[in-house]
Amino acid sequence: MDNHLDPSNAHKQRCPRCQSPLKTVVVHGHEQCAICKSNIFECCSGDTCETDHNLAVGYKRG
Repeated sequence: MDNHLDPSNAHKQRCPRCQSPLKTVVVHGHEQCAICKSNIFECCSGDTCETDHNLAVGYKRG
């Protein structure tokens, strides 16, 4: 079972909306959570590699 309160699971990246382990799918140019369908990476957010918070905290696309 995936318990996000268990310290051994602290390293797992999670969806900011549903808190499930982060798995994304690409839909129409953006990435969304495979579980709740929340938009994680917008296609036209204007972020760069230097300003994209998600990339800065270690999320790897693809």
